Amino acid sequence: MGTLVTLAGLAWNPEISGILVVATGFVVLLGSVWFIIVTNSGIRLATLMAAAALMGWMAILGSAWWMYGSGWKGDDPSWKTVDINVGDLRASGLDSARLLPNSNEMPTAYELLLASGDVVAIANFATLPTADENPDLSAEALVELRADRQLRNETTTRSELAAVARNVTDAAGLRNLGPWRLLATTEAGDAQAQAAADVMSHPDLGFASSADYKLLDAYTMGGKPELEDDPNRLDRITLWITNTARITHPTRYTVVQLQGVLYQEVTPGEVPPRPVVDPEEPVVSVIMVRDLGWVRLRPALVTIGSFLIFLTLCYWLHVRDRELMSRREEFETAKA
Repeated sequence: MGTLVTLAGLAWNPEISGILVVATGFVVLLGSVWFIIVTNSGIRLATLMAAAALMGWMAILGSAWWMYGSGWKGDDPSWKTVDINVGDLRASGLDSARLLPNSNEMPTAYELLLASGDVVAIANFATLPTADENPDLSAEALVELRADRQLRNETTTRSELAAVARNVTDAAGLRNLGPWRLLATTEAGDAQAQAAADVMSHPDLGFASSADYKLLDAYTMGGKPELEDDPNRLDRITLWITNTARITHPTRYTVVQLQGVLYQEVTPGEVPPRPVVDPEEPVVSVIMVRDLGWVRLRPALVTIGSFLIFLTLCYWLHVRDRELMSRREEFETAKA
């Protein structure tokens, strides 16, 4: 019954047509070569030669797949959620996550940039639009714009600040939170996307859509060593050599934090208001581990398997040639 259900699910495009295209290509390309060899060498020898040529070509193709991670490849690297902590990280099921301070135990990004006096950080997150910059706006519209900009400044996350002024967050010690370090938003893209997907798959967290929460900060630990700030050429070469020669990959964890937002009425046809986190809602920390996948495993197996079969067929052809030569010598000796 299961086989019938599977067959019933096959459509002409792409399943059946794809099978026919591959089968036709195999018969035309390999079959034509085999047929030409058959006319000169016989069926048995032609089959051995064609099979050896096919396996040699597969070994070359597989080596290209293996080198570039393309073709018939395995699963790509991804983030796997190991724990979703609500509230206090010290109650996390992962021991390493308990070493990361809670969000409310660290200064906000707005406090950090004001205390730093950094020109770049202040220009991006601590300035307000003026009437000279917006001469076409009315006084009321300018007040609303300044209020919205101030709200954006005060709700800036540490990861957003790190993306613009890394020196400010580093000076605050956010690069060295025990084994953890702060990730800029530019570094945490795929991890944040996976965390958002995992949160939405748990309805018990109370988030019906992505508009119900705001992504806060991301932290990471482990993984291969990375370049320090302002590296020279020797540092780059040394790191490349050591990371390339490293057989095992240290386990890497990432924590992505988010928090529920206050409900705000959205007027139809207008831009949705800027999300504001609800201080009464707990911070949700999605703890993930990096799964390196097995992109090159299948190409490696294809390459090694095809090469071994190629060597076997070549040896078989060699044995056949030696036997043929031996019989020819016996015939010539007997004839003489």
